[in-house]
Amino acid sequence: MSREQRRTDRRAQKASGAAAGPPSRRTPVKVGGGSRFPIVPIGIAGSVLAIVLLIVYLVIQSGQGKSLSGPDKAEADQSTSIPGTYVPSQGRGHETGTYSPGRAMTPFCEGVPHSGSDASTGATPTVQPSSTSAAGTTATSNTPGATPTVPSNCYNSNPPSSGKHLNVQNKVDVGGGNILPRIPPDPNVYPPEVEVPRDAIPHILEHAGVFVGYNCKSGDTACETAVKQLTDMVNDRIDNHSDRVIMAKDSDLPENSIGISSWTRVLNETVDNFNVSDFEKFIGRNSCRFNPESFPC
Repeated sequence: MSREQRRTDRRAQKASGAAAGPPSRRTPVKVGGGSRFPIVPIGIAGSVLAIVLLIVYLVIQSGQGKSLSGPDKAEADQSTSIPGTYVPSQGRGHETGTYSPGRAMTPFCEGVPHSGSDASTGATPTVQPSSTSAAGTTATSNTPGATPTVPSNCYNSNPPSSGKHLNVQNKVDVGGGNILPRIPPDPNVYPPEVEVPRDAIPHILEHAGVFVGYNCKSGDTACETAVKQLTDMVNDRIDNHSDRVIMAKDSDLPENSIGISSWTRVLNETVDNFNVSDFEKFIGRNSCRFNPESFPC
């Protein structure tokens, strides 16, 4: 077909109202209708939102992981893998004044087993009202649904495992002319006549230490044998493992019993069920476990 014939045909088609031919290359062609769903912008917005949420989540998780420092985390750790019974912290406050024989000591909370007399004065201590479980965990709130609070005016374990304590002192007369070189005492096994004042024990624990106490009925050979085993073990832990352990007679404990404490942990056994390995495991795990003042361990 000639070019002229094609022109004639196009004129005829136009005149008869027929559809126009293919659009010119210069004519813009719309793809789809005007109501097309904006997939691309929404996809971009969704991605941005997901990134923002991820950042917020990571910040929250990071904050939770760092909410407790090393000592604070150790203080609050209730894990059953740690030897001893967990006892809620009663704080790290310091008492005023110096120690001297006859000074009133902080009493034990109601329900905490003890010998019934104050080792420093021989008087029966005034016990503060509280709610105490067999494990020594003490709470003072009686309001249903309320968060239990820990008392600060009595010790919620025996030996004490936290709480207010005596300040640093040197050459302390602990009665009968017996001198304790310092409070808190250095790691050592002290002779029976040199007792560590009750209110000095939490200071031992605050210094990353473990306190081991015993109270034998006079002439009880079974108790004396247990103390001998305990003494040998404690000396070994101090000399060969560099553990921070202080062992001394503790007249606050019930007769023929042994008690050991570290910060927020306590273990008590009678002579009848005494097992020296229980105390060795306690020392090995709890010495330096709580070390807020960074003592060499």
